[in-house]
Amino acid sequence: MSRGENAKWTFFMFVLFTTFSSCGNCTENKTNITLTDTVLTTEKTEKEFYTVKKLFVVGDFDGDGITDTLFEHNHSNLTGTEIDSFLRTDDWKPFFDWFYAQEPDLRLTFNKKGRDTLHLGENLGLFCLINIGDNNSDGKDEIALVTNLCDWSNLNSCLIYTLCNNKWTLIKEFNIHESSFYYAAGEEQPVFNEIEGYLEKRNGEWFYLDFFEVWDTEEEVGQMKPLKIEKCK
Repeated sequence: MSRGENAKWTFFMFVLFTTFSSCGNCTENKTNITLTDTVLTTEKTEKEFYTVKKLFVVGDFDGDGITDTLFEHNHSNLTGTEIDSFLRTDDWKPFFDWFYAQEPDLRLTFNKKGRDTLHLGENLGLFCLINIGDNNSDGKDEIALVTNLCDWSNLNSCLIYTLCNNKWTLIKEFNIHESSFYYAAGEEQPVFNEIEGYLEKRNGEWFYLDFFEVWDTEEEVGQMKPLKIEKCK
């Protein structure tokens, strides 16, 4: 394994089992799996599980003038319950086999009834969940997020969503590198309110950079651009 691949594996496993900032009292509409911080023993195998901490974000996402809260959930379609704990192992195959067997569905839910749920599919969780404000002046705050993909690549995407006609809609996507989320081993994972080098707020305005950007001149290389998002169509 190369140095880069070894660093990727070390970071992947560390992030996987220290995942995400706490969302406080976000127990609405979920049932906890009883695996939290326990060692489960059967006749054939002993399994250790680590608690998963999940993100939340506040803002006016539906435009009604009332502050909303969006909560991250990782739902198991197999059991119909919340995946609150991940299998701990240094071997990737048993973990992936276990994870996909849960039929996971990463979701964002409102603290209000009757609002749309954003389904993000088979992802380990979120690296970040950011309120970027009402960037397109439609009366609603938009969110930017990066999912923790269950893969070996450092390449990823920042996804920007807004509610269009009461449905979550992807309105912008650009490429990033996951090195923006690296942090020292042993440290508590920070809450990322920006994506360093790719989505940053400067003097009240958001700027972004696509990892695969093609520049017209040498002077433009690496320069971030103002983030401009279109309104719902």
